[in-house]
Amino acid sequence: MFNLIYCEFLKLKKSYLFLTIAIIILLPPILLYIKWHAEYNLIIWDMYLFQEETSSTALINLPMYVFISSYIYTREFSYNTAQTLFSYSITRTKIFISKFLTIITMISCIMILQLLFTVLAGLLLPHEALTKSIIIDHLKMNLYILFAQYAILPIAIFIAQVSRNIILPMVYGGIITVFNMCVPQIKSGIIEYLAITYPIQIMNNSFKTNIYRQDIMIINNSIPLPSVSIMLAISTFIIGIIMCITYYLKTDIT
Repeated sequence: MFNLIYCEFLKLKKSYLFLTIAIIILLPPILLYIKWHAEYNLIIWDMYLFQEETSSTALINLPMYVFISSYIYTREFSYNTAQTLFSYSITRTKIFISKFLTIITMISCIMILQLLFTVLAGLLLPHEALTKSIIIDHLKMNLYILFAQYAILPIAIFIAQVSRNIILPMVYGGIITVFNMCVPQIKSGIIEYLAITYPIQIMNNSFKTNIYRQDIMIINNSIPLPSVSIMLAISTFIIGIIMCITYYLKTDIT
């Protein structure tokens, strides 16, 4: 399995995917640095990191993750090498799992690098003390968001498998992104049952805003999602994975 994952990364190395991801990862911290350098005298870490996490979670990450997932699963079809891939003495299940683990690894690294570069950019400006608890709290929240995004990725992968291109999955990612912008206008009783809104819900439930002091602080020891939402997220992930593997095994994709 390790060799299969390694081969996936070697194939991606020959493309411009890593360069594209690097630019996308670096852009928000750079823009945030410019904004805070021009408008603020001191970095308040919770407020500073919250702004980066808001832009990444609401606008950037999901479309980027959908693009990565669909690209990895449709690359062989784009280059007409699918027949070669599936002629190897490796089961389709192992091929699917290796691709999925490659995606999980890349997305996890992206999340860590986003937080790291944002913190490093903030350290270049006058700032309050950066404590261990601040890092742990934001890392924990980002992990919750990451798991919620994992839950809806298999649907994008399934769309990519069926369409054999990245266009329809990107439409799926775009629709979710636009829909998430409307989350504040949707009743809380409804969004609890919509798995596509869970990343935004986690972020909103992890912070509280002081409208008088106009600052933001993280809510420690908070439960980011109700139990019913957690169960729905797990169910969405399991159903999506089953659909993907079933299609991969049963359909003539060579």
